[in-house]
Amino acid sequence: MFDLKGKAAFITGASRGIGRSVAVSLAQAGASVALVGRDAAALEETSRAVKEAGAQALALQADVTKAESVESAVEKACASFGKLDVLVCNAGVQKLKPFLEMQPEDWRSLIATNLEGAIVTLQSVGRRMVAQKSGSVISMASVYSFVGAPFNSIYCMTKGGLMQLSRALAVEWARHNVRVNAICPGWIETELTRPYMQDQKTVDAGLRLIPLRRFGQPEDIGPLAVYLASDEASFVTGQSFVIDGGQIAH
Repeated sequence: MFDLKGKAAFITGASRGIGRSVAVSLAQAGASVALVGRDAAALEETSRAVKEAGAQALALQADVTKAESVESAVEKACASFGKLDVLVCNAGVQKLKPFLEMQPEDWRSLIATNLEGAIVTLQSVGRRMVAQKSGSVISMASVYSFVGAPFNSIYCMTKGGLMQLSRALAVEWARHNVRVNAICPGWIETELTRPYMQDQKTVDAGLRLIPLRRFGQPEDIGPLAVYLASDEASFVTGQSFVIDGGQIAH
């Protein structure tokens, strides 16, 4: 079960954190993986981890905020693997700031990566999947697709938008046998969240919100991505799966 041998995946934001962990999990299940990100050195680290898992890796330096960069990466991945069966839209950025202090450059940066980056990636890979009449898309949304958080307004907006976009595409692409689902992580310890975890009061406050009383690890996300990518999930589309230690359950 959950065998991904013969499948090819395309993962944005694959250089570290959740993206790297998902890439390794897909590789362990047998998928070939195209790794997309801006940091060439970090991508090579992910590439080595994927190869150590016994799978083929293709590192592609690209910027999801530029449509031509994404299209070039998708073309290279298709040329290398022959097709793309799985897309993981994982690239994302965060900025904690009071809403009234947000400047245009702040919200434009968040929207450019978290929403527009996902849109251009979904269009580029989606065209191929619709044409081949198969595919599994996994959008990396957030618990903040469901709930609000202080100083996190624009991030919440972008992640809520990504979840809704995924639901809409699930309906639109169902007749093409392309499934679209979202994974919504809670507080996961990554390079993205580490700067906010230097203050012990912040850490203690965060842990009080999580019934399991621990922060998640990137490795907590990969197994669900493997399931959603697999044929065992062939009747699963338009869903948003929360992995948060129970944070929004109470």
